[in-house]
Amino acid sequence: MEKKQDHNLPKTNKDNTQKQISKDDQEIIDQVKKLPLSEKQQEDIIATMEMYSGPIPHPKILAGYQALYPNAAKKIIENGLDESRHRRHLETARQKRRGRLAWASMILLVIVCLIFMIGSFYLILRDHQIIGSIFGATSFLTLVGSFMSNINVLSSNDDIAKQTQDKNND
Repeated sequence: MEKKQDHNLPKTNKDNTQKQISKDDQEIIDQVKKLPLSEKQQEDIIATMEMYSGPIPHPKILAGYQALYPNAAKKIIENGLDESRHRRHLETARQKRRGRLAWASMILLVIVCLIFMIGSFYLILRDHQIIGSIFGATSFLTLVGSFMSNINVLSSNDDIAKQTQDKNND
């Protein structure tokens, strides 16, 4: 039975497909197009290319390992699953540590600001109203500003946003 290829695909589908192709895959396709082959041969090569990514090898590759070594595919899949569990465990531990550090910094901030406020109250009682007011207002504004800043930092998942931003900058 002869395989038919639809050479008259709508241009919008081609454009949408091109948007979904990664930079690395696009480089491979560009290299195939530069080969000294006819356009039909280039299209055949591109049509038969398989692009796969993931923590576990492509099923055809797994089958090849299985043919070489009994239970290899099972061990590779188990290894991939163990790696995934380990990565999630590390992420959970990291988030817990991040939370504990955030609480510790907030408590320390409150203590320092309270010390400054008590100091400003003491200065005001000792007839140093101007300097006492400046210390009190500064410590209060620092406390409020730090709480607002920490709330934004702790409530956002900036790790993912930062990784995405780093990839976009590259």
